[in-house]
Formats: sequence, C-alpha cells, structure tokens
Amino acid sequence: MKIECPECGASSGLRGQREGEGIRITCASCGHAWLRHPDACPECGQVALASIRAPLYQKARGTQQSIIAYRIVKECQECGARIGSESEPNAT
Repeated sequence: MKIECPECGASSGLRGQREGEGIRITCASCGHAWLRHPDACPECGQVALASIRAPLYQKARGTQQSIIAYRIVKECQECGARIGSESEPNAT
C-alpha cells in the first residue's frame, strides 16, 4: 500500500510514530502531520473493514482458469475498496 502526504503528494520522507491505536505521520517535504489508523481504508479513510476470502487463480488450458487457493483481504464497507488485492484476479 502506498502512503502519500495529503497536502503535497510526497511518498518519500514520511516518518511515522505510534500514537494510541493509530500512527502520526509527518511529511519531511512540507511538514504536514496527520493521524492514520493502521486498519483504515486508503481510499476513503473509514475503519469499517471486513475480512473476505478472495480467490487466487491459475491459468489452466487455453483460457480456462482454476481457483488454486483463497486468501483473506480487507474490504471497505463504505467505498468497496479492497486492501491487499493488488494482483487479483490473475495471481499466480
């Protein structure tokens, strides 16, 4: 998951420090600081996440695909974004 500063968009030079249940992130580029919950949706920031089973596919013959395993990913209940599913549906 890529974390970017909401003010300047920088993704490097970010420092994090634990603060309660979240992480206080400070941007070295612009100095902006914000609190990020570790289980928050990167798209909308909500913490209403559900664990769902996502299939891992493997190409069989021709265009046929087989489910070879399942993995657990987090899905935001607000916007539907999936966290931890970058390589779906054609994961190997």
